[in-house]
Amino acid sequence: MSMILVLFDDADLPTLPWAARLSTALGRPLRVLCMGPGDGPLRQRVTAEQVDAETPPLVRAALEQLPEAGAKDPQVYDCRGHELRRAVLDAARDLEATDLMLAVPEEDREGPARGVIARLLRSAPEDVLLLDVAAMGDGPPQRILVPQSGGGGRHAMQLAARGLGAGDPPVVAVADPKRMPRSRRSFGRAREHAASAGERFEQVVPPEGQGLFDAVAGSIAAGDLVLLDAEDPRGLPRARTALRTLRKDRPETPFAVGVARSAEAGGPGRLARLTERVRMQVPVLSREQRKDLHERMSTGGRVSADFVVMLTLSAAIAALGLVQNSAAVVIGAMLVAPLMTPLVAAGMSLVQGNLLMFRQALRAMGLGVVGAVAVSAAVGAVAPWGDLSAQVLARGAPNIFDLVIAAFSGMAAAYALARPGLAGTLVGVAIAVALVPPLSATGIAAAKGESAVAIGAGLLFATNFLAIVLGAAMVFRFFGLQVSRQGEDAPRWVRGVLASLAVGIVATGVPLAHNLVTQTRTGVDRPYARPLPRGLRQQVAERVEREAGVRIFSMSQSDPEHGFGAEVVLLTRGPVPPGLVAEVEEMVREAMGPGMGVRVVVLREEG
Repeated sequence: MSMILVLFDDADLPTLPWAARLSTALGRPLRVLCMGPGDGPLRQRVTAEQVDAETPPLVRAALEQLPEAGAKDPQVYDCRGHELRRAVLDAARDLEATDLMLAVPEEDREGPARGVIARLLRSAPEDVLLLDVAAMGDGPPQRILVPQSGGGGRHAMQLAARGLGAGDPPVVAVADPKRMPRSRRSFGRAREHAASAGERFEQVVPPEGQGLFDAVAGSIAAGDLVLLDAEDPRGLPRARTALRTLRKDRPETPFAVGVARSAEAGGPGRLARLTERVRMQVPVLSREQRKDLHERMSTGGRVSADFVVMLTLSAAIAALGLVQNSAAVVIGAMLVAPLMTPLVAAGMSLVQGNLLMFRQALRAMGLGVVGAVAVSAAVGAVAPWGDLSAQVLARGAPNIFDLVIAAFSGMAAAYALARPGLAGTLVGVAIAVALVPPLSATGIAAAKGESAVAIGAGLLFATNFLAIVLGAAMVFRFFGLQVSRQGEDAPRWVRGVLASLAVGIVATGVPLAHNLVTQTRTGVDRPYARPLPRGLRQQVAERVEREAGVRIFSMSQSDPEHGFGAEVVLLTRGPVPPGLVAEVEEMVREAMGPGMGVRVVVLREEG
């Protein structure tokens, strides 16, 4: 465990003695991060012996002043990155930091630090202390005043008692007159928690009619540290504004201002801190791993001879498996299909703003779609079976769950590609989300003139396409692979593509949701049965038409694993004509073969 002091420029150097005192009191080694923009991520430790002409001035100054600060075993790091907030959080994770110290409020900053400090105060998953000691310098505080805004302040009081100042300065809690019961409880608990420093604790109750910060202003003396507790960060702007005004009104009274925020604090930053805690469990990619991933995505996401060969073979295998209703063959086509890599590469290109990679991936995907549909349509045209198999029909009725499956599969593919040791799991991802089979089903259904099934299968592929790209982009963003510089927005074309993908997700989600509602209402989520061959249906219909009062309700056959075989359901208002059931059964058995179970069900209509 360690404590981190973040320095952005020379103005932050007066906080070095404060950080040294606190790290010594907490019993944690001090790690100093000298931040700066640059090609990143770059974080390397610098010792006094390594200082040369190329050493950044801030690093050199920190190394020179650390011996006087008195920290135990301090270490200085030259830390750079395009996004400084991300660089600080990654360093805090790698250095196992439990406390983070920052200098100077947000409003006083210019340059690379502007916009970073407030976000770190809100999102860092560690205890954070923000100090403004410009008026006091590096001297220890004479007293520590804790305004109990809202009746809180417990974390700030405990931090003050643990050694924020040298010489055990008194800790004065200024109670909130509007929340006196809670102010007393918070003060009592903080005093009990810091039993050894209990005698240094004092609580001041403002006179009746006096506000909290008026009482603080009346209590401040030269050399004090006013330590605000960010139990709920929403109250901080008002408090800091009041203290700024006081500084202007009383320039002859130098005092320091601090903001203490517990890692468990509430307020609007809680979700951001939770997200960062989750991200802490994600492995960090080294510079070499990032380069290797980029090269693999650039190579695998473009059109090549290997891509064309594997695409043609996978589309042919998928089409043959679909027309023969063979699940095993279709799975084999999923494993051979090369379309996953261009989709993941497209997601990575959006995160990195790499227009060339995006165009290459889009070109590969376009060739893949056209090629797969063309090959499968050719197979469907020459196939001797006139009806669609259950495998084709199953891909013609996607629902909203297919969208969720595709999104998770895109995330899994991106994660596996980013982690070399997990490359073998891509086989499972390829099976989980089928890219070529929906295209093959589209071509086969179009060749057979089944437009509804073709549209449904095309919708399934579009769903997979959109969800995989967005899912992959989210994972790569989570890995920190973005390269946009601090303060710059994403390129306009990236924003346009992301907006188009979002619109596409909504547009495809409507029919998918409708399909789910329909399937739920009818109790059918996937077609286990398929029609009897067209010629046999016509033959049975001609036979039934000769009987008055009898009509056909359905004619279907099931897959062997679900199956009742072939079934014909007849509706009649009167008695069943003699011999009709036997003739229909024999007719179906002759057409389907002796191994097919056949049954004819007669239902009587009322009225």
